[in-house]
Amino acid sequence: MTIRNQSILITGAASGIGKACAELFAREGARLVLADRNEAALQTLSASLRSQTPSVHSMAFDVGDANQCKALVDLTVAQHDRIDVLIHAAGICLACPLLEMSDDQWRETLRVNLDGSFFITREVAKAMVPQKSGTMVLLTSDRGLYGSQTYAHYAASKGGMIALTKSLALSLGQYGITVNGLNPGMTDTPLARDANPHLWDEKMALDVLGSANLPEQAAQTLLYLAGVGGRFTTGQILGTRLRHGQ
Repeated sequence: MTIRNQSILITGAASGIGKACAELFAREGARLVLADRNEAALQTLSASLRSQTPSVHSMAFDVGDANQCKALVDLTVAQHDRIDVLIHAAGICLACPLLEMSDDQWRETLRVNLDGSFFITREVAKAMVPQKSGTMVLLTSDRGLYGSQTYAHYAASKGGMIALTKSLALSLGQYGITVNGLNPGMTDTPLARDANPHLWDEKMALDVLGSANLPEQAAQTLLYLAGVGGRFTTGQILGTRLRHGQ
C-alpha cells in the first residue's frame, strides 16, 4: 500500500529519525504535518519539503503538554480532514547515573517520553476511530526491554511505551487501527550522540554489526510499518539490531 496522499503526522520531525521520515515520506508524496519543539529547525525543514509533496504544515509543540497535543491533532485534521498515520518520534534521552538522578530529571523524562506518548496517541485515536482506520508507529527502544545502567529514567519511559503500544493495539483494533513500535537500536542521531559523546565508539563496539544505524535506514522500516506492514501487523515491537551482552 502506498502512502501517497496519505495524511501523516510526524512528531520529533526536526532531527534524527523523525526528520529522515519527513524527507522520505515527502518524496513518497504524503501530505505531512510536522511537529517538534525546535521551531527554527522545523520551519527550515518544512520549507525544504514543500516542492516535493502536495501539503506540508508544521507546528512547534511540547509533547508532554496534553493541550498542545490536542492542538496539533486539531491542526492536522483541519488541514487534511483526517489522520491516516502517526509516526511518534519525539523524545528525550539524558545520561545520569541512578544515584545522582534528581526527582526533576526522572519526572521530566517520564513527562516527555511516556506522558507525551499517551497524550498524542489518545488524541490521534479520537481522530482515527470515526474513520474506522489508521496506523500508529511509536519509536520505542531496546532499553525498554533490557534496562540501562546510566539511563534508568529513559529505560523506564521506553518500557512504558512498549506496554502502551500493545495496550493501544488491543483497544483500537476493533476500529481498524493498528499500532506498532520500532526499537531502532543505536542510531546515529543528535539525540544519541549528545547523550553519550565520550562513549560513542564504545557503544558502537557493542552493536553486533559494529556500527550505528543511519536515520534513513530506520525511516525505510517506518515507511513499511506506515504502509503495507501497518495493514496486517499490530501490537508488535520490531527490533532492528542486537547488542553484545543482551
